[in-house]
Amino acid sequence: MVRPTKRTKNNKPCADLDIAAAKLRPSKVTLRALQTAYDHFNRELFGGTLPRCLITLQGLNKRSFGHCLSRWNRDGRAIHEIGINPLHFAYDPMRETLATLGHEMAHLWQHQFGTPGRGNYHNREWVAKMKEIGLYPSATNAAGG
Repeated sequence: MVRPTKRTKNNKPCADLDIAAAKLRPSKVTLRALQTAYDHFNRELFGGTLPRCLITLQGLNKRSFGHCLSRWNRDGRAIHEIGINPLHFAYDPMRETLATLGHEMAHLWQHQFGTPGRGNYHNREWVAKMKEIGLYPSATNAAGG
């Protein structure tokens, strides 16, 4: 529920968000949307070959849009994580967030089926996979640039 409770200098109402009244759960909604996108991309772009993956929101590095990690538990089972940086949500359109998810899924694919570059850097195999799924590893996400 949004309630105008304050007024600006021009005497216009300024809305405050009453989170308790609205019962908003932004983390749950965001993570559900990212999981739905992961499942869709896995099915449509990776042929359903990627493993189940924990999706997290982490803003540890302002310059990083996301990361992909694989860790092993005590039983030797892999736990895969794709982290998306929520600091970029404010000024990046959804398209960029989904491109970041696809980018990190290409890393996960390489962890599972390829040979990751040294220190998880982008190598030719990863670049080829990105192009195969329709993403271009460049500043503009477009071919040639």
